[in-house]
Amino acid sequence: MTKICLAVMVVLIGVLAAGQVGAAVYTFTPSNSTLSNLDHHVYMTWGLRWTHTDERIVDAVLTFRNIWNWKTEPNNLYSHLLDRTPLGVYPYLDMQGGGDNFAGQGALIGNWTDNVGGVARGYDLTYRFSDLGLVGALRDYVSDGRFGFGFDPDCHYYNQGVSFQIITAPVPEPATMALFGLGLAGLGLVRRKK
Repeated sequence: MTKICLAVMVVLIGVLAAGQVGAAVYTFTPSNSTLSNLDHHVYMTWGLRWTHTDERIVDAVLTFRNIWNWKTEPNNLYSHLLDRTPLGVYPYLDMQGGGDNFAGQGALIGNWTDNVGGVARGYDLTYRFSDLGLVGALRDYVSDGRFGFGFDPDCHYYNQGVSFQIITAPVPEPATMALFGLGLAGLGLVRRKK
């Protein structure tokens, strides 16, 4: 009976380990430096392609590295997750139009304000999608292979680079699920014999 328990445990550990092997992190950065200079005269879109539809998205992180507003004055940086935008980075003129040009479009990621302003201080603005409840929206948006972001700076923000990471886990294959089921059935049999 002990040998059966040991065999069942080995199978379960193997199944659980196999589920972790295929986890991955995909990092996206814009191909040009346009997003490093978020000027108050424009609002911008950043469109991306997603080709890993066989993997399940479990989290995502949007980061503005070392971001700061150019002055100490009222300021807002609106960031949105969008369902579909042109691929690449595109600026659109709004001539310092106040408010959020992406209001009502996609999902609002955040509205950030630099309360210090006027100096770089090594602050990274990070939005974790699992904390914001946006993982489901991201999964929906990437289902057709494209998604993007909308950024509207209502002031002038400098940064040292924008990046977006998607963390995935493999979708369990039928064979893996069958092994897991056999392991559970084996445990049930062992408990029943006791």
